[in-house]
Amino acid sequence: MARKEVLPLVEKEKEKFVDQMINQELKNMQTLAKIKVKKPKKPKKPKKKKPKKNKLPGASAIRDKDTYELLVELINHNIVKKLPPQKLTDFIGEFNYIHSMLDDINFGPRDPSMALIRQLVTEYIIFPLGSKMVRQRLPEHVRAFLFYGPAGTGKTQVVRAIAAETKSVVFDMSP
Repeated sequence: MARKEVLPLVEKEKEKFVDQMINQELKNMQTLAKIKVKKPKKPKKPKKKKPKKNKLPGASAIRDKDTYELLVELINHNIVKKLPPQKLTDFIGEFNYIHSMLDDINFGPRDPSMALIRQLVTEYIIFPLGSKMVRQRLPEHVRAFLFYGPAGTGKTQVVRAIAAETKSVVFDMSP
């Protein structure tokens, strides 16, 4: 019983002694290596945090406008466009089975077929945008999509089909 009471006290004294010895040895090594000892910094006092205001460029110009007026202004500047309706099935093409069998890890994936592009657009864009249930079940939430490629490959056609299927607003960012 006395051992349980005395042992923690002895261990604390032993720790203090060992820490002093290590600090002394460290100081000796620093003087031999001619290293300047940095003084410990005083902890900074916490500053009072002011609530941050969301400052967006041009926020003062749109502060007094409602959403309808903003949408009208975006339409007048050709940023938001009403696209003619299109169906995704109009994006014609078949699945390229040969490329899928020939895919080699060393060479990287081959160009996707039109059917594969339709499938991916449906899975990753149309389903999450059109269904709240799918959006909640997907772990990653994609907010923007970029279509790029040479002219005449059907980028605008796919965007029109997505907008028609999901009843979405399209913001045209091209110059």
